[in-house]
Amino acid sequence: MGKFKNRGKSARLFTFCLYLNHSRAVQILIWLFSFYRESGIIIAVMKMTGFTNYEEMFSQSIGLKEPWKVDKAEFDEKRKEVHIYVRCRKTAKYPCPKCGKMCSRYDDEEKERVWRHGDVVFFPCYVHCRRPRIKCSDGIHVVTAPWARPNSRYTLLFESYAMLLMKSMPVENARKIMRISHTSMTGILKYWVKKAVKEDDLSKVRAICVDETSFKKGHSYVTVISDALARRVIDVEKGRDTDTVISFSNKLEKKGGCCNKITQYISDMSGAYMSARDECFPNAKQIIDKFHIKQMMLKAMDEVRREEQGKKQSRKRNAGKKLLMIPEAKQTEEQKTAIVTLSKKYPKTGRAYRMVQQIDDMYKCSDMSEAENIFDKLIRWLRRSRLEPMKKVASSLKSKKQEILNYFYYRMTNALAEGINSMIQSAKRRARGFRTFEGYACMIYLVVGKLNLSCPNPFS
Repeated sequence: MGKFKNRGKSARLFTFCLYLNHSRAVQILIWLFSFYRESGIIIAVMKMTGFTNYEEMFSQSIGLKEPWKVDKAEFDEKRKEVHIYVRCRKTAKYPCPKCGKMCSRYDDEEKERVWRHGDVVFFPCYVHCRRPRIKCSDGIHVVTAPWARPNSRYTLLFESYAMLLMKSMPVENARKIMRISHTSMTGILKYWVKKAVKEDDLSKVRAICVDETSFKKGHSYVTVISDALARRVIDVEKGRDTDTVISFSNKLEKKGGCCNKITQYISDMSGAYMSARDECFPNAKQIIDKFHIKQMMLKAMDEVRREEQGKKQSRKRNAGKKLLMIPEAKQTEEQKTAIVTLSKKYPKTGRAYRMVQQIDDMYKCSDMSEAENIFDKLIRWLRRSRLEPMKKVASSLKSKKQEILNYFYYRMTNALAEGINSMIQSAKRRARGFRTFEGYACMIYLVVGKLNLSCPNPFS
């Protein structure tokens, strides 16, 4: 770095940085001070900030309080690294890491520990310290460093910044910015997320959404359970059977919740999920999600389309597939005209399409009696349609009539879970590189769990 040619402009620049972000400005000033101890600019700005030396500034950056203080700070020109050396007052008393009792210093640990700290002007920064040992009633223990959690090689500020990055970008990108290994990055993620999940209060949960999503390619699924009122994920379980919901019910009780207080239980038509509701939440009303009903109808319609197009030996086996999936409210005039043309060419497909539209009409009803009337007419139509896929749907819907119509009383859907699903897919892309369910679940919690993370805010 060359010498400043215009000290007045530089002084104003750093004063402005200080105004925007005090902690970041401090780091910049200290790094410059290591090069320009005699610079009038640095001295002037230091006086404006109230600091008398760069050691005090580094103490503020790390968050040190008496009896801890920065002994010295150095810049390694060869390695391009900043090193901060911390010491503590020998006559002070320290809390025992086991019982919390204040004890006198016994000696210092033999080997110096090193923690990675936030970068100083893009140079890696490290904190060095030989922590004191205290003698308690149950033995001799090493005092916990106030700037880092136990057994971590990173400062709290470093880890909080890593969490902030992972919440907004792919883990691999965040890892490159922080310049640490993927293992270290995921270790930070798992620690803080698990801690927040363990401390999560579920006492106010009254309505839950149960849905499934894929974990890996193939048939590897996870069950995602959401608080329908708080609009957040509260549990992620491996699998999609009855045991997954039972496992959640046990967690709910341990975290202050009550299974008997759950009044709404929203899911698809999965037999496993529905039987779990009977076993775990006896007071909850089962609501079959309307989006899954629509999805079932669309799937049956597509089967009719493929069968009809196959018989006519169409050159385009998927003719109209995407077109028919567009909701009526979002169709353009051109698309509506194209659907009419397609229905004339493929009459069975057109008939199945009109049946799907009747489902939409049903969910537009303002009361249950009106909806029930349309539902019954639809079931009769499906049964007489002579379209096997639609007849199968009729049997499924008829057997779950009350659970489907419960929607018109509670007006609750899995739209939350469906919306969360898209966010989960985004989280899945961010977690690229995670090979375990544990890492995948942690990323879901981080993105859509609205957790109260206890790590410090790096910009506070």
